[in-house]
Amino acid sequence: MFGNKNNITVFDFGSKSTKVLYATVKDKSIHVEDYEIIGTPQGAIKDGKLNDVNSVVNMLSTHLKRMKGNENRLLLASSEVVLRTFEMPKMGTKELKEAVKYEMSVLLPESLDHFVVDASIIDEYDRISEDGKEVKMNQLQGVAVNKKIVNDYLDFFNKHGGKISVVDVQSNAEIKLFTGNNPNISPKNDAGEDCGDIAIIDFGHQKTGITILEDKKLFLHRTLHKGGFDITNIISETLDLPFDEAEKWKHTNDFEFLKKNSMNEVESILYDEISNVFHDITMEISQIIEFFISMSKQKKLDRIYLVGGGSLIPGFTDYIHRYVNIPVELVLDLDNVTFKNLRNPSHVALLADSIGAVIRRV
Repeated sequence: MFGNKNNITVFDFGSKSTKVLYATVKDKSIHVEDYEIIGTPQGAIKDGKLNDVNSVVNMLSTHLKRMKGNENRLLLASSEVVLRTFEMPKMGTKELKEAVKYEMSVLLPESLDHFVVDASIIDEYDRISEDGKEVKMNQLQGVAVNKKIVNDYLDFFNKHGGKISVVDVQSNAEIKLFTGNNPNISPKNDAGEDCGDIAIIDFGHQKTGITILEDKKLFLHRTLHKGGFDITNIISETLDLPFDEAEKWKHTNDFEFLKKNSMNEVESILYDEISNVFHDITMEISQIIEFFISMSKQKKLDRIYLVGGGSLIPGFTDYIHRYVNIPVELVLDLDNVTFKNLRNPSHVALLADSIGAVIRRV
């Protein structure tokens, strides 16, 4: 999973914040030398797409100068990313690539020519065929990303900073964070035993990503078009605050009023509106989890892990737990990861995807 010591820079673009992570990798450990969480200019990034080049140049001016000499990686998060697993008989590399393209093309909304397609082998095993013969099989994780999204970023970096060596996607980075020979999180059930059937919920600004693993392998990935923006918008309208002030209020208020038996008029409005957003999100999460449980081998989900800026909203973890009755954990600690200067423990939840992008599959 990890190679020799490398200097790696990860650029993780979000509609609300952009994360730039500088890390060194040695043996089986990641050391975060430096990082910055930058407010993304409004409208500069939309659903993972580079929308305003000039604003992004200004935002990254310092970091673009630091790219030389590092291995630079781009992390993409977009609802247009398609991630699936499938299995097929073991075959040569050329035949495998063609088979992957065919399998992914069936899932895509447009012609395969509009997408960058890649796949990695996540398991190899033997299967007995109907005629009793032993067949060697591969389980693969395939990913397809809109080609224009990728090329726009590559052209941007080539023109303004340097070369991107690796392009990764958010859900894949999260999978690597929890799996492999030496994962950065070792999922446990309530009995303290290793578990592989987990959900990773990335509660972002404009959308929420749900990735479910069965036996530490991808089962499904879905994107919900709701996020922290919806909460901030309610606060802004109810308290008559500018959006940026409402965002600060969201992260500095303890939301204790949500637990009060008696509320004033404003608190009641906030309670009703915020509860509606939480309910909509958790209802969709619950439906996805119920589908997984109905199809899974052990018929249960061991644990839910939360990452992303929206996961830091007070009360969100408890709300999901009460709704789905499954242990829920906010990711604020990572094994095998050290920080030279972690400025706030909550930053781990914001940087989890970027750290996952540092990891390479075996």
